[in-house]
Amino acid sequence: MSQSSTSKKTSAPKKTELLDDMVLLDDASYFPIRELSLKTGVNSVTLRAWERRYGLLKPKRTGKGHRLYDQGDVQRVDAILRWIQQGVAVGKVRALLDQGALADEAVLSNEWLEWQTSLVNAAKAFQADKIEQMYQQIFSQYPAQIAVKDWLLPSFEQLGKSAALAFCESIMLGGLVARVNQVKAQQKSRSNVLITGLMGQRSLWCYMAAALLMDKGLSCRVVANVQHSDDWSELVAGTKASSVLAFCEQDVASKTTDLLNSMQQWERPVGVVGASVWLAAHEAGATTINGVKVYSDPFDGVMDFMNQVIAVQQ
Repeated sequence: MSQSSTSKKTSAPKKTELLDDMVLLDDASYFPIRELSLKTGVNSVTLRAWERRYGLLKPKRTGKGHRLYDQGDVQRVDAILRWIQQGVAVGKVRALLDQGALADEAVLSNEWLEWQTSLVNAAKAFQADKIEQMYQQIFSQYPAQIAVKDWLLPSFEQLGKSAALAFCESIMLGGLVARVNQVKAQQKSRSNVLITGLMGQRSLWCYMAAALLMDKGLSCRVVANVQHSDDWSELVAGTKASSVLAFCEQDVASKTTDLLNSMQQWERPVGVVGASVWLAAHEAGATTINGVKVYSDPFDGVMDFMNQVIAVQQ
């Protein structure tokens, strides 16, 4: 075999690799991880964890190592989410997918009950390190919606109004603040959702809401400790918010109608969360008024508000 023919054979793989890169990058059916995140509502950190730790995803790779996905990956992520929502631990999902099992036929797992028990026990023992470790593990492996609904909220309810709850919430708040700031630094979005609350009210919920919305690709700014509700109009104008989610409780219930009338003048989607405010608005027949909606339950309120904002963008 001549030296020239050997040279041709050794260079061929490089040409093929470069050609594959061009085909993948120019093919509209393939897209990067940030688009898979937007299509599925699962943040990029979680998607990478599913790939690296559990082999749940197998993206194509360009010569430079960039991940590329297709519609089949979207369907696979949707299937993973269905299993997780049934209570199955993410580490057990791959085997179920490989077996072709159907999530609709699954028996509910007690995995989340175990996680709740672990958090409650750690909170009662005031074990900050253990709570932080669980937070990092859960929020890196699961979408915020599932982590909040199936882990945090049931655990908080079991803790009741106690010192252990206050301790646990303070640890979670620190983690969520860091998460929101990290995602915000990486995010590019046309939306600008203002999430706010009055001084000393629902700070943790402000950041949980931001985590939920950011998982759906919405950009959020959290201003959790406004002194008076009268300051909200100036804040909305100053931040150029495209929509507003406000958490408020008893001290504005007596002036709920005036507050809602003021908010409708902002002429953008507005959600107001607070049981006492909802009750006052319900009695006045004003739980929805010109784009302003009032919610009693925080989780349901955040999810409905999020869907409204997404619908406006589309």
